[in-house]
Amino acid sequence: MTLSVLTASLFAVSAHSFAANSGQVIATQAKANKSAEASQNKIDDYADNTDAMLGEYKGLLRQIESMEAYNTQISRMVDSQQTELDSLNEQIAQIDQTAMEVVPLTLKMVDALDEFITLDLPFQIEERNKRVAELKRLMNRADVTTSEKFRKVMEAYQIEEGFSRSIESYKASLERGGEVVTYDFLRIGRTALLFQSPDGLETGMWNQQTREWETLPDSYRQAVQQGIRVAKKQAPPALIKLPIYTGGEQ
Repeated sequence: MTLSVLTASLFAVSAHSFAANSGQVIATQAKANKSAEASQNKIDDYADNTDAMLGEYKGLLRQIESMEAYNTQISRMVDSQQTELDSLNEQIAQIDQTAMEVVPLTLKMVDALDEFITLDLPFQIEERNKRVAELKRLMNRADVTTSEKFRKVMEAYQIEEGFSRSIESYKASLERGGEVVTYDFLRIGRTALLFQSPDGLETGMWNQQTREWETLPDSYRQAVQQGIRVAKKQAPPALIKLPIYTGGEQ
C-alpha cells in the first residue's frame, strides 16, 4: 500500500518534470526557430542587397566602359579639329603673306596699264582712262578685299587684250585745223586707227611713230568707208587695202 502510493507519487513527479521539460524544449525550439527565421530574413535581405549592389556595380561598369569609349572618340575628334585648326592657321598665314605680295603687284599692274594706254593707239581713250582711274580709286578702298581688287585689274587687262583681236567703228570728236569735228573712226586691232569725216571728204589715220593724226590720200577714202561698214556689220568681211605704218613708212 505504502509502496503503491510512493510509486504513484514518483510517477506524478516524473510526469510533472517531463511536462515542464517538454514545455521548456518547445519554448526553446520555438525561440530557436524564430531566431533562425530572423537570421534567414537577414540573410535574404543581405542577398537581395548584394544582388542589387552587384547589378548596380555591373551597370556602373557598363557606364564606365561607355564613357571611356565616348571619351576616346571625343579625344580623336578634338585631335582632328586641332589638326584642322593648325592647318587653317597655316593657310591664314599663307594668305596674309600672299596678300602682302599681291598688293604691291596689283598696284604695279595698274600703273603699267595706265602707261600702256598712254603709249597705245588713242582709241576710246576717255573710256579706257576712266577704267584706270576707277582701278586706282579701288586700290585705296578698305572695304574691298585684295582678291576683288586683283580680279578687277585682271578684268581690265582682259578687256585691253581683247582690243588686239577685234575691229570696231565708233564716233568721236577730234580737233583738226583749230576746230573740233566729229568723225567716224575705224580701229583694226592695234594695227591701224583711221578716221573719216561723215561726208567722206577727209580721211586720215594715227601715225604711231610721230604720234600725230595725218591726212591720207583720197585713194584710201573708199577702202576706209568699206572698213567702217564691215566693222558696223553693214557689209560682209572683205579684203581691204589700208595703210599701215611700219618703221616710219606707210
